[in-house]
Amino acid sequence: MLVIVLNFVELNYHKKDKSLIKYLCTTIILTIPVEGAIKLGSSKNWDGLPKNKSLFYSKSGHGLPIGNLTSQVFANFYMHDFDSFVKEELKIKYYGRYVDDFIICNQNKNELKKLIPVIKQKLLIDLKLELHPKKIYLQHYKKGVQFLGAYLKPGRVYIGNHTKENFYPKNHKLTLIKNTISSTQNDILAVVNSYLGLMRHFNSYKIRKRQVLKLIKTPKFSFYTSNDFLKISKKQH
Repeated sequence: MLVIVLNFVELNYHKKDKSLIKYLCTTIILTIPVEGAIKLGSSKNWDGLPKNKSLFYSKSGHGLPIGNLTSQVFANFYMHDFDSFVKEELKIKYYGRYVDDFIICNQNKNELKKLIPVIKQKLLIDLKLELHPKKIYLQHYKKGVQFLGAYLKPGRVYIGNHTKENFYPKNHKLTLIKNTISSTQNDILAVVNSYLGLMRHFNSYKIRKRQVLKLIKTPKFSFYTSNDFLKISKKQH
């Protein structure tokens, strides 16, 4: 990755601080996050984490820390040539990518099938990346397609089932602890509002309304909501 990122900066960045940018890229990429890392909370919380999602089990020199803004930036640098290959050489008009997830739309299903081995070869030879064999989906647009935690349909974007399933338990937990200590309520409330904030990007009004009303209609519940059900706040006594 380092070589590709530095080459990208060399070719596309022409300001006076180029050497500084290259130095920062080198320092960040060569940093090993797991060295000196401190695991907070119970060790059991890590039991359900798949090994392929953890840098603690990655090969040396492989993987980027999820959540780092620089990881997203470096991914764009790294995948730039692939983006150009798809759009300019393969002439794909409808293509979108976020980090390592991408989507291609075409009216001809057979054309999409023909692209798979071509893209596999390009990723493997040039970027040393492999397409996950269980994450290649061919779906008719009327049925929609899952992408980046969302479910895309023509003219509409729905929240994905995985996100909904994660949200419901948080919501239920907040109801159960309505009479517990304030700090616990605040912690769970922050999580619920985080999910509600995420949902503003989807066609999710009915889901937000249904779940939020469950909370505020609970007896002795000391919270209120905005008219668009995008935020829950504590009532001041």
